Amino acid sequence: MPNADGMQPIADKYVSILTRNADMSKKCSYGTGGKADYYFAPDCDEVAGALISDLKKADLPYFILGGGSDVLVSDDGYRGAVVSTEKLKSISLCGRILTAGAGVKISELVKFALYSSLGGIEFLSGIPATVGGVVTMNAGCFGKSVADRLSYVVTTDGIYPAKDCGFSYRESLFKKNGECVLKAAFRLDNAEYEQSESKIEYYKNLRRSKQPKGRSCGTVFLNEGCSARSTIESGNLKVRRVGGARVSEKHANFIIADADCKSEDIYALINEVRKTVREKTGTELREELVYLGRFGDENKF
Repeated sequence: MPNADGMQPIADKYVSILTRNADMSKKCSYGTGGKADYYFAPDCDEVAGALISDLKKADLPYFILGGGSDVLVSDDGYRGAVVSTEKLKSISLCGRILTAGAGVKISELVKFALYSSLGGIEFLSGIPATVGGVVTMNAGCFGKSVADRLSYVVTTDGIYPAKDCGFSYRESLFKKNGECVLKAAFRLDNAEYEQSESKIEYYKNLRRSKQPKGRSCGTVFLNEGCSARSTIESGNLKVRRVGGARVSEKHANFIIADADCKSEDIYALINEVRKTVREKTGTELREELVYLGRFGDENKF
């Protein structure tokens, strides 16, 4: 793994968008984790592209952060550069193609489509994420996925028609090769305001009825060939606890972080769930969330 010893020239060049020792617990939905040595927040695509190009050329460690809803940051923090897309918030409409920057929140995207009398992405309502994150993860729910509605994706390396993005269940070309998504274009349908609004409320209520309250990253494990929730429940793991982290009683594929929780508690509980499920059912669960920093003896990213 590259080390961050040569970061100072990059820090000097991009000082106007840099925060040193950024508290990552305030950047991620779990509300845990230490500090990132370098936290960059580019305010346009050109600066984001130049920054990532410089980091690559210098062989320095970096991590692309969207809304932070699917990330667990080490209690020791991260010694590399976090590149946040939070300020890439452009949004425009051409016909029925809605193009949004990576930092646009899904709630803002859905609302913009609603007010433009366009539909097709109502199923994303209630997902606490950004455009860049849902595209990279090919997020989805209720039998639908982001890939179903994408026209093309713009990254720091080029423009990709949806068919060339390598989408599959919670996977994309960008997740595999680490390219930074800058913006994405969605194919929408004409829709009556009232109809679309009704669908948005339906999906929000459905999500509320199924998901527990509390700090979490959403579902922890992928549903690969089986329901992770049912598999965890079959291992009698509901309400299992490690420190301040616990398996949700309402939905076993959620791990809730209580007030005193640390990232190491969540990590230990995830490993305990995986181990118990493997031993009791023979099923190997794989995490949906992403680790950042050192956990145990490993640098996860």
